[in-house]
Amino acid sequence: MKLLSTYKPYYKANLQLAFPVILSQIGQITVQLADTAMVGYYGGEDPTPLAAVSFATSIFYIVFVAAMGLSFGLTPLVGEHFARDEKRQVSELLQNGVVLFSVIGFLSVGLLVAIRPLLGMLGDIMTGGDGSTASVVEQALPYFDSIVWSMLPIMVVCTVKQFLEGVGNTRIAMVTVIIANAVNILLNWVFIFGKCGLEPMGAVGAGYATLIARILQAVILTGYFLLTPRFREYTSELFSRSVVRLRTIYNILKVGTPIAFQMLMEASAFVVAGILVLAFGAHAVSAYQIGTNMMNVTFMIVVAIGSATTILCSHIYGRRDFSTLRRTVNAAYMMGLAWNVTVAVLFIIFRYDIPRLFTSNEPTIELTATMLIFIALFQVSDCLQAISISILRGLQDVKVIMPIVIISYVVFNIPVGYFLAFDCGFGAVGLIMGFIVGLSTCALLTILRVRRDVRRLEARE
Repeated sequence: MKLLSTYKPYYKANLQLAFPVILSQIGQITVQLADTAMVGYYGGEDPTPLAAVSFATSIFYIVFVAAMGLSFGLTPLVGEHFARDEKRQVSELLQNGVVLFSVIGFLSVGLLVAIRPLLGMLGDIMTGGDGSTASVVEQALPYFDSIVWSMLPIMVVCTVKQFLEGVGNTRIAMVTVIIANAVNILLNWVFIFGKCGLEPMGAVGAGYATLIARILQAVILTGYFLLTPRFREYTSELFSRSVVRLRTIYNILKVGTPIAFQMLMEASAFVVAGILVLAFGAHAVSAYQIGTNMMNVTFMIVVAIGSATTILCSHIYGRRDFSTLRRTVNAAYMMGLAWNVTVAVLFIIFRYDIPRLFTSNEPTIELTATMLIFIALFQVSDCLQAISISILRGLQDVKVIMPIVIISYVVFNIPVGYFLAFDCGFGAVGLIMGFIVGLSTCALLTILRVRRDVRRLEARE
């Protein structure tokens, strides 16, 4: 009871910021699950459509995560100056963020178009050129083409969303996400199954629904932000060339690049596993898609708690008042662990029921059930590394993240997963087991860094 009374104000402060983000993440999770379930049931006993979406999404996700990660550098910088009531600097960060992330959006589209031929090549490499994944790649290409252009509205949303989080506002993004996700699910039903007089589109229909929903979200979020009176003090010089400064852009990239690198390495580990799983057939690809979707159910909630922690830590860092830092950090860890441990238990208990929500294919259900056991095992490590990185982001101690993720994912995760899958005979499950090692390494190293930072900053008091 004493622990609860001590930390209650810190739980409350975190949840006030995190709750809208949690609702946004739940909405995003709902769309991911709806995409998987609808495409899975469209395929029925044929796992090819679901495998195609999984494969195309894996390639797209690498660029998506890297670009989104760069925008995360905006939040702690805005939060620091907002806490000091330095409105001119906050406005300048917004202006330069708009310029920077618009350019990154166009570069991302160009990169995705350039790497499109890799989808067919990767499919051939993983199957030895025997053509066994030809149908998967054939359906993956049109889906990939439909979501490439969504990078432009994604970067608009990221810019506005990360700025608003920096000033402590997480509710506007929540509303726009919920609206866009509802439209996404409705359009999934219309396009995938061919409703309202349309022909059934299958997997590519999910891609078109995603593109339209992301455009809608960007329009609503930007429109609301520009037309709301209380934000006009930050937008008055939004299109002034005199405010664009290379130094400010450099500072955003200085914080954002290590964050993007961390997200890229973590995402790449899952993407590489998603590509390697092709070697074990369409059933394994579909099981991996379902398993990673369920993993995202836990991770997205932790991301919300982490986002709130980044905001709180950036405000503490801006005010240079570190007396509340340790309890803010501890409260975030406790909340994240409570969630992840609970869901890990549910994954194990309902490991056979969960995959039946997405497919009726029995081999896929059996393999997914086994994967869910090992996904449950790395939930604690996944939570600890995510919260720790969020804290480091808020304190702008991000350079150390790059060597940590290289050790965690490049040195341990991917090689161990490959060894267990191909050399030890664990198959697709071995790729999941590799994440236990990688995420645990990342959790240990980032926690040690957070402890060091907290002690160092408290010593300034």
